[in-house]
Amino acid sequence: LRQGPPPRTGHQARFAMLLDCHQPVVLEIVGYLAENALDFTSFLRVSRSVGVHVQIAEQRIWQDLYTRRWPAFGECLLCQGVLDWRQMYQKTAAGRCECTLEVFDREKKLGFAMAAMPARVQYDPRVRGYVARYVSASEVLPETIPCGDEYRLRFCPACVRPQLQPGDMSTGSAADLLFVKRSSSQMCPCYPNRVLEGFDSLRVGHGVELQWKMQMGSPLGWWYGHLEDLRKDADGCLATATITFRHFPESSPWYRLEVLFGDSNLQPCAFGGHTGGIRVVSESDHRHWMRFFPKDQVSA
Repeated sequence: LRQGPPPRTGHQARFAMLLDCHQPVVLEIVGYLAENALDFTSFLRVSRSVGVHVQIAEQRIWQDLYTRRWPAFGECLLCQGVLDWRQMYQKTAAGRCECTLEVFDREKKLGFAMAAMPARVQYDPRVRGYVARYVSASEVLPETIPCGDEYRLRFCPACVRPQLQPGDMSTGSAADLLFVKRSSSQMCPCYPNRVLEGFDSLRVGHGVELQWKMQMGSPLGWWYGHLEDLRKDADGCLATATITFRHFPESSPWYRLEVLFGDSNLQPCAFGGHTGGIRVVSESDHRHWMRFFPKDQVSA
């Protein structure tokens, strides 16, 4: 004979009654206490009425569980307007979600010291970490990033998102991702190839991030430095910044750079390649960058 579910104990029955009568309050408590998706799904099985009455609250808890486990992915998906966080949790855990992020300390090579480079990143449960496929004009092998190095990943900084408009770059080659259609006849660069415009928020003596790339077919990365001087042109459209990169010795040709910027155009760089715009960094940004500052100055 087919047996039904085992009878509830007195504690289970009282908890189910509490849940049915005060679902919003109980869900807030559970959302705070649940450490992972297994905790939460176990809780949802306690009362049959949960799934019917608390769909909005349930999604909020799934979003919180998601962003706690994959913070940078969470920011990216929020920007894209994801609504079904339970489904995204399942897809990401299975290795079927890819986001365009910026990776600090790429491949832990000195040539990328104090830089954040664009990459397509997915969580891979087989390695219990992330796989970063760098967006580049040349072929680059993927890098595996352990979950313990999550701090090396970030989504496009919030203060520049309105201008750079980061979107979904999960398909296509690096060449396909250089431009996006603005109209039927006009193409414009898309993130991470779009140049940041303006200079009003910059302050001399503070940390900044400079957009720079070596090859035209590659996207713009961010390079950390200090704004030593800022001179605005008479027309107010462009400015010239002097930036120092203190992870190089002062005698290095890579220590100081003058950059023309302010509009949407790339500019030739004295280091080679091309530069874009400049953004000021906050105190929390600065503290995060200092986690990657080399113990010894980088020799040119």
